[in-house]
Amino acid sequence: MKYVTSIFGLIKGLMFASEEKIKQGVCLVMLGKRDKKFGVSIHTLFCFHPYEILFVNSNLKVVDKRVLKPWSLGYTPKKPVKYIVESWKGTFRGINVGAKVKIIA
Repeated sequence: MKYVTSIFGLIKGLMFASEEKIKQGVCLVMLGKRDKKFGVSIHTLFCFHPYEILFVNSNLKVVDKRVLKPWSLGYTPKKPVKYIVESWKGTFRGINVGAKVKIIA
């Protein structure tokens, strides 16, 4: 899984990514020390496959989970987050909202 902290990387996410890169996944780390809700909206423009997305707070608790179809305009998590983990649809099948996760770079 790729770990992204740059502004450009946060903006790009998995846009234009190959199937292989999508399956590897990406962890977007929000800038700043606190969890954020505003400014973390995601979209799947220029994404050609459905993505499964985990929204994780700084306590490593999943606070929202969503599958987005290609070319979706935007989604904002229900609660503040520190990490957005994107991967192939079905990757996070056994992980539900409320679960604690490990994020390994």
